[in-house]
Amino acid sequence: MPYLSHILGKRVVDSVGQAMGHIVDLAITVEEPFGGDFPPVTLVLVRAGSANLRLRWELIADLNAVGSGNVCLLDEPRARLTIGQEKEGEIYLRRDVLDKQILDISNYRLVRVNDVFLLEDNDQLRAVGVDVSLRGLLRRIRMEDRIVPLARKMGWPMNRQHIPWNQVEVMRTESGGQIQLKVPTDKLSRLHPTDLAAIVQQMSPVERTEVVEQLDVETAAYALEEVDDEVAADILQSLDNEKAADIIEEMDPDEAADVLGEIKSDATAEAILQAMDDPEEAADIKHLLSYEEGTAGALMTTDVTTVRREITTDEAITTLRREQPAPDTLHYFHVEDDDGKLVGVVGLAEVVIAPTGTIIGSILRDELVTVDPQTDAEECARLIAKYDLLSLPVLDLHGQLLGVVTVDDILDVLAPDEWKARLPHVFSSRGKES
Repeated sequence: MPYLSHILGKRVVDSVGQAMGHIVDLAITVEEPFGGDFPPVTLVLVRAGSANLRLRWELIADLNAVGSGNVCLLDEPRARLTIGQEKEGEIYLRRDVLDKQILDISNYRLVRVNDVFLLEDNDQLRAVGVDVSLRGLLRRIRMEDRIVPLARKMGWPMNRQHIPWNQVEVMRTESGGQIQLKVPTDKLSRLHPTDLAAIVQQMSPVERTEVVEQLDVETAAYALEEVDDEVAADILQSLDNEKAADIIEEMDPDEAADVLGEIKSDATAEAILQAMDDPEEAADIKHLLSYEEGTAGALMTTDVTTVRREITTDEAITTLRREQPAPDTLHYFHVEDDDGKLVGVVGLAEVVIAPTGTIIGSILRDELVTVDPQTDAEECARLIAKYDLLSLPVLDLHGQLLGVVTVDDILDVLAPDEWKARLPHVFSSRGKES
């Protein structure tokens, strides 16, 4: 199986032995989304003096002619050659693929393309994958045969790392018209939010913006909730206000407030809030921004389901279905009186298993553990652990519910970064099945 690095630099002669130049690139034609899983080479770019000749692949009679394999033989004399023209949709393997970044979907990381491996298929040469290993880079600089045996003697296997061509998508980005290899966005959308965030974190600012712009707003929100707040803020600032607002609306209010709080320009943050379709949600986020960092007010989410004590469990379930709150706040129904004061909570499981027609007030728990907005994160964590809670209500001076602090909120603040990467998002509203 030849590699692109084996072919680049080959001398080219015509059918009567006249030297023409040397190969500097190969082109493939990529349809939408692919010219087949493994697209064929359609053009050979030959440097002839100061000019580049685009020769149709059909003109190649022998890619490895003349013993040493350093000569490419054509089946026509130079005078009769038909020179092809560059066409829209052509991808040049050296210019557009080598040294570009590709998403390694299995390991959730960005890797650099060091070589392209090709397959001779009857009369065609097909691109069948990319080599992202150090060995691929050594091959390009003609050091593979020297370094690999030495490395193996020292216990370093120096294996090739191939990613099949059909696992990536070739697409044109907006930055300078460059062409890069990307995993299709439908595959990105199926990643766990933490894995998607890990990939986004490794990208350049321009690449981050381009990827987020291609994602649906829900998936983009998943990712931005998991990346560092500073990175998420930079991404939002690079988007138009309407797109940024759509993403913010899909995020939990407390997460949205954390990200907007990192935007250096208050005017930009305000413009994003103004562009939101739901003024009430925008007001909630703006209110969360007013609390001091590290307090219950800053940590809490306002996306909470409240019910009255006189309704039935069936009506409570109907309310839950209608409001569709964040999953990490689904553990309890918060029960209010006519004045809007919190009088108790009922577990979701208790509501589900209660007989039809059961009145909420008859099964609520009125011994409440609550905090005020100024309570620090450490105290919230202590109370959640002591009373084995899944969320902690935050009340104002009048006993009215402002929001809840969830277990996930506490982990985000208090768990060391290296723990967060390994912790399952059991309570996370943005967790997906792996």
